Amino acid sequence: MAVATPETKLVVAAIDFGTTFSGYAFAMRDDLDKDPPKTFAPHWNAPDGGLISFKTPTTVLLDNDGNFVEFGFDAETKYAELAEEDEHQEYFYFRRFKMLLYDKVRKNKLTIDTKVPDIRGRELPAVKVFSHAIRFLKDHLIESLKNRGSIVKKEDIAWVLTVPAIWDDPAKFFMRKAAQEAGIPGHQLMIALEPEAASIYCKHLPVEKFEGTNHISVFQPGSKYLVLDAGGGTVDITVHEVKSNGNLKELDRASGGDWGGTSVDMAFKNALMEIVTEGMMEGYCHKYTADYIAMFRDFEIKKRKRTSGNDSNPKITLKIPATFIEECSETLGSDLTTLTNRTRYRDHLHWGSDKVRIDLPTFDSFFQPACEGIKKHLKELFQSPKVRGIKKILMVGGFSESYILQESVRKAFPDCQVIVPQEAGLAVLRGAVLFGDKPKAIESRIAKFTYGIDMSTKFDAAKHMASKKIDVEGEEYCEDIFDRHVKRGDELIVDEAQAERSYVPLTSRQKSISFGIYTSKEDDPFYTDECENIGKFVVNVPLGIDDRSVEARMIFGGTELTVEAKVVKTGDIIPAEFELPEEEKI
Repeated sequence: MAVATPETKLVVAAIDFGTTFSGYAFAMRDDLDKDPPKTFAPHWNAPDGGLISFKTPTTVLLDNDGNFVEFGFDAETKYAELAEEDEHQEYFYFRRFKMLLYDKVRKNKLTIDTKVPDIRGRELPAVKVFSHAIRFLKDHLIESLKNRGSIVKKEDIAWVLTVPAIWDDPAKFFMRKAAQEAGIPGHQLMIALEPEAASIYCKHLPVEKFEGTNHISVFQPGSKYLVLDAGGGTVDITVHEVKSNGNLKELDRASGGDWGGTSVDMAFKNALMEIVTEGMMEGYCHKYTADYIAMFRDFEIKKRKRTSGNDSNPKITLKIPATFIEECSETLGSDLTTLTNRTRYRDHLHWGSDKVRIDLPTFDSFFQPACEGIKKHLKELFQSPKVRGIKKILMVGGFSESYILQESVRKAFPDCQVIVPQEAGLAVLRGAVLFGDKPKAIESRIAKFTYGIDMSTKFDAAKHMASKKIDVEGEEYCEDIFDRHVKRGDELIVDEAQAERSYVPLTSRQKSISFGIYTSKEDDPFYTDECENIGKFVVNVPLGIDDRSVEARMIFGGTELTVEAKVVKTGDIIPAEFELPEEEKI
């Protein structure tokens, strides 16, 4: 994996690829030197005028051959038009597909051949779908540069792509591959971790960009704070300390879970399914996809507008498509009011001709699964020795703009100072530009996994399994030994090799050494069977020399792992590019 060198580029461009919404921002390097928070991000307008945002829905529309048609709000509009003409079944419509990576990573099932289902269950290769989305945002960004009168060559752009900090190396590699297929050269691309980017951005904000807090004390040298990055799909949590030079140091390994804003939508959907059944809901989604999307878009708008100011109005009103009411009657043989009266929502949801009115306690209850998951995780984190005593929580990400989530965190942690910047949803995007400008603003990180290389060693019956014994030129060896380079929880200093190990070919005729890279959640696994293979690299070793040893080392110079090998006899240093494990996880 090549690491970009942004210091040589004229423009830093960032793409924030989110679960529900995506966007981009960029800045000329000269402008960043004068005013770091100054970045350009375009406005995206929903066709019905109900939503104006710095981001557009992460929605991809492809034709029946998998060719790109539209992205974002335009994809939603086009698909609705196709549905009206009953032509939508000849198209692929993908939305909120980023969470697929999180689900696959969590189950260790992410492969280069992983497929992603569209809204009607038809599948295409995930890399293809992701690359279409990234290509659209890349091309739109380049066009924005031209429209602003900036004459910039493509090779003069340093690209940054954001990913959740809780993602592992295979998922980062997956996103890198998708970006390269979208036309972003690997040597011009770096990966930014979302909570880190947000933290960098907030450190540069003037005090007036924070509401009701003394933000200066948060970012002064020696200050420690927890970053809660609540996005659409996942919640990322990390802990930072401000160093004397203003750079940041990670104090505890990143953690989190799937408690983002989409879980609120899912709670609302579960309530509807309790009333109309899951089968009717899924059938309606497939039959009237455009109306289904419109219904949940209205929920998204009301979800975002739910603030303390709503207290004067005891109910939230949502638009309900006529087709939903009709389909319910035809499928279930009853009207929505009658069906609702049979459930626990009897006195809480009130149906009109084309609306449903939901009382505030019930509407707010849709937020509870996410809020409870976040609070439970935070309480566990605050018991950790590395986090105990920290009294500042910086809330960023689009879901952090939710009044319900903010109040839930404040009430759960009354002794903590909860800081929320204005436009918290843009902190990751704008911060990714700043990270691209100065990637060493994060001086060190904490290893989320134990990293090592597979090796063979002389067989010892007292400690090795007989099934691992192999014969090499008459000598007995034990294979699949995990040789640890980095232990989970170790501090990883940027650009420093964490460990250097020497390896030799097993036979005199062996022309190369293949190194398998493995990770584990255990501190010191014995065999690689207990680990996850994330890739391999191969080093050629000259024949006919007395010392054929190779020194391999892992370097965490940025957000991605790089590996370097040196042939001891010749002194040749070989930067190693990962090869994907054959028919294995990326």
